[in-house]
Amino acid sequence: MTAGPSPRAPGRPSIRLSVVVTTYNNPRGLELVLAGLLRQSVQDFELLIADDGSGPETSRMVAEFAGRATFPVRHVWHPDQGFRKCAICNKAILEAAGEYLVFFDGDCIPGRDCLEIHLRAARRDSYLAGGAVYLSRRLSERLTPAEVSSGRLDRPGFWWARVNKRRRLLVRHLPVIRDLMNRRVPREPSWRGGNSSAWADHMRAVGGFDERFGYGFEDADFGHRLQALGVHGRSIRYSNPVMHVEHSRPYADPLQLARNRKLYDENRASRLIWTPHGIPAP
Repeated sequence: MTAGPSPRAPGRPSIRLSVVVTTYNNPRGLELVLAGLLRQSVQDFELLIADDGSGPETSRMVAEFAGRATFPVRHVWHPDQGFRKCAICNKAILEAAGEYLVFFDGDCIPGRDCLEIHLRAARRDSYLAGGAVYLSRRLSERLTPAEVSSGRLDRPGFWWARVNKRRRLLVRHLPVIRDLMNRRVPREPSWRGGNSSAWADHMRAVGGFDERFGYGFEDADFGHRLQALGVHGRSIRYSNPVMHVEHSRPYADPLQLARNRKLYDENRASRLIWTPHGIPAP
């Protein structure tokens, strides 16, 4: 299945867009993210749900959503064999029909203009790294898809008191200040799987994600290999934050994190571009 008509960002040629949302056994969080995608100002895209082995509840929800979405939806799934997010991301990259890919985690709700901002800011020499605002556990548990659909998270309100990094909520409504803060981040932003975008050919040129990584540093490694290719990160964290839904992470393993950090340091020290542990070379 291919994407529909390509979205056109003002002042630039049309871009065929694919959106990839990663998930694993978190149907409630995914439902909130999908509610955010349904109300995007840009609707000409295909959606790939990159599923790291979720059970039947997620499959049923995705099938129901695909039946009412205004854009094509594909459920890209593989069996649950432990944390293999990198492998399912690579599968989604290979299956994506778009020339430009926006990635969200299945717990990160995009605002109404999120995709449009990614498209307007897209440049051939860079990838975009967005930020997040972290909802409290209480707010995360009470938030409903109907509230997301109503645009509640795009408007100021008392809920701002129950988030972390709330300054981003204020700054995104102040165009001059947000653009200045995006340009003046203290270091080049790395890839953030919860809210980042890049050209599909750049992703494939570095071999996609390194599948030796479990949970931790897999996104940072991907970003640094894009940088080694000459594709540098640009921040949109202040103009385009997503809303991160708090949840437990039973897959977080301190020993795996230590192994990942060592692998990340080795790849970065060697200025590795293409990984032989990802998407096969053409």
